Amino acid sequence: MITREEIQELLHSTETYRVERTTSTGDMDKFQEAICAFANDLPNSRKKGYLIPGG
Repeated sequence: MITREEIQELLHSTETYRVERTTSTGDMDKFQEAICAFANDLPNSRKKGYLIPGG
């Protein structure tokens, strides 16, 4: 489970291979592209990715 501190760190971080920000879910192409990118796990980190809407 993610801790409160980890959430705060994610919210203050820039976009990385694990964090993607989107201003809305109205642009479904961009939203779906971000979800697919997380599924690919290109750096093979085996870490979860986070999509932050409204960011």
